Amino acid sequence: MKFLIKMILIVGIVLFALVNYRYFSFNKGFSKLSMEDKSVTQVLSTLTGVTKVEYYKKTISKDENVYSVYIVTNQDAYLLSATQEEIEGFNILGIFSNNFKPEKITPIPFYVEIVLGLIILLIPFGRKTR
Repeated sequence: MKFLIKMILIVGIVLFALVNYRYFSFNKGFSKLSMEDKSVTQVLSTLTGVTKVEYYKKTISKDENVYSVYIVTNQDAYLLSATQEEIEGFNILGIFSNNFKPEKITPIPFYVEIVLGLIILLIPFGRKTR
């Protein structure tokens, strides 16, 4: 029983982390990480169907793409890497359309979820046996 409770809590933390970092959403499913498989007309139809744009600064980044941009369209959700200049470009597009106005979000850092997971694994649950 203790193991089951711990596993449910760990799965809950992992699900929260996926939703928090926009890798998963309940209405669109898992976010697509690229648009390389789409043709030009499909990309243009995707751009006209944008409903929301959010971005956050990556905590660990090895290249010049220091932001993650979460783009929600009528059909799918995308999580793409971006630079500061691309974020500013979205802000300029936001002048013409509110759908392209990016909203900055601040997700809870990964290390908080890791610490909570370790606490759940180490703290005993249930009654003491005599």
